[in-house]
Amino acid sequence: MEPVKAPLADLGTLHQFHGVQPVLPVADAARAARYFCDVLGFELDFIAGEPPSYARVRKGDRSYGDPVYLRLWQCGQREANPWRGEIVIHVGQDIDGLHAAYVKRGVRVIEPPVSQPWGLREFAIKEPDGHILRFCGYL
Repeated sequence: MEPVKAPLADLGTLHQFHGVQPVLPVADAARAARYFCDVLGFELDFIAGEPPSYARVRKGDRSYGDPVYLRLWQCGQREANPWRGEIVIHVGQDIDGLHAAYVKRGVRVIEPPVSQPWGLREFAIKEPDGHILRFCGYL
């Protein structure tokens, strides 16, 4: 008879995991921070280095949900066409209005707003370093 094994500890709860702060590799941290702030509507949380090579932008103050944080790390391109991944950002209201505002600002929209069968309306953009940001809101 095998000994009974104790269940593994739920480390996420035990250590109170909370929030995710994706790190995006960018060609120029200062330029990327300006783009995220001036064009996409984020706020500069910090920028570090001389010259700047690392930054964090944020949006939100917990008055309508958890803040969104993105870290921007200046680094060299590792290969000709690196996969950049995708970040999903939940929007509390007027997803179509956000899309329209981004179009007016010249943001590169790669997927226009569409209502998905899983209950979200979403669109996707590509920022200058090639990262895809998908904005979505509940129907």
